[in-house]
Amino acid sequence: MPSFTLKELFNFKPPQANRLGWIDYAKGIAIILVVYRHVLFGLKSSGMVVSQWIIDGNNMFYSFRMPLFFLLSGLFFERSITRKGEMGFFVTRVNTLLYPYVLWAFIQITLQIIFSSFVNAHRTGADYLNILIQPRHLDQLWYLFALFNVTLLYLLIAKLFRYDKFAQVLVSLGLLAIAPLVNSISTLYDVALHYIFFCIGNLTAAYFFSQKVQEKLSSAYGLLILLPVFAVCQYYFLYHQQMNLFLYAGIALVGSLFTIMLSFQLSKYNALPFLRTFGHYSLYIYLLHVPIVAVIRYFLLATTMKQYIVPLLLLLIFIAIFFSIVVYRICMQLRLGFLFTGPFKAKPYNPQQSEMVTQKTHL
Repeated sequence: MPSFTLKELFNFKPPQANRLGWIDYAKGIAIILVVYRHVLFGLKSSGMVVSQWIIDGNNMFYSFRMPLFFLLSGLFFERSITRKGEMGFFVTRVNTLLYPYVLWAFIQITLQIIFSSFVNAHRTGADYLNILIQPRHLDQLWYLFALFNVTLLYLLIAKLFRYDKFAQVLVSLGLLAIAPLVNSISTLYDVALHYIFFCIGNLTAAYFFSQKVQEKLSSAYGLLILLPVFAVCQYYFLYHQQMNLFLYAGIALVGSLFTIMLSFQLSKYNALPFLRTFGHYSLYIYLLHVPIVAVIRYFLLATTMKQYIVPLLLLLIFIAIFFSIVVYRICMQLRLGFLFTGPFKAKPYNPQQSEMVTQKTHL
């Protein structure tokens, strides 16, 4: 059996690999907001009385946290295609998005049925059908399926229109326009709503990865100028959550840009490095935090902690993130990586051979 030290298990220094620090910072901020929402709703479902300002805090930041994940994913679309090829890119997304989604949705539903007397959710065998039809009915896991579907559709549109980005813009706007019509089927609605953010990520990738643009984005003055716009947008969203989706997209983009600029500042000074660590493990935190919180919450609510909602909320957020990372590391040490990544393989990709085929096609 593999051995590991406690130091390795509980080491939460940010990754030193050749990674873009601001990306991890942005993901770290977003995943904290995700966990905040799920912990809060878990406490409310358990019968806890939650102050309105805590609920408002969650609702204000709800506007941009998931669009931000789609935008960040879109930034790497063409880079991934160039490095892996279209088939390699598709197989990778199956392994890292579709496979863990289906597996963990099945595990989560099964556990919720078995331990129905201890959890807030009430599941039946019919909920297994919702894995593909109504992912939003299955708590937090819908995002993985939505991102996979958006990515797959984006790839298909790219191939159909020979990577014409103007075509992607038209598709994005069209999907956002029809999103209210498919609101009753969350699989379709999530694609229609979030496709535009993935598209914007792809369209702006060259700018975000430009050295000159990054210098501007890391400007403290720019962040301060954007701050009041960000605050007004979030305040408006708090009281107008049934707004037109095109207006919503604008507010979400302001929030995403503010978070990215804040992430550039944090990366520039290597401040709050734990956020970068959280971002590095954001996918696994997303997969693991709900069942971990459910167990810990059950025991904490049997203590005097239930009288102190704010400390309890903060403690559960910390526990959810901390133990999600620890559990993931233990699983990897025990060679249980199949719980997080699929086994499918793609043929080796040769970029030069692909270029030769393209040239022959145009001759």
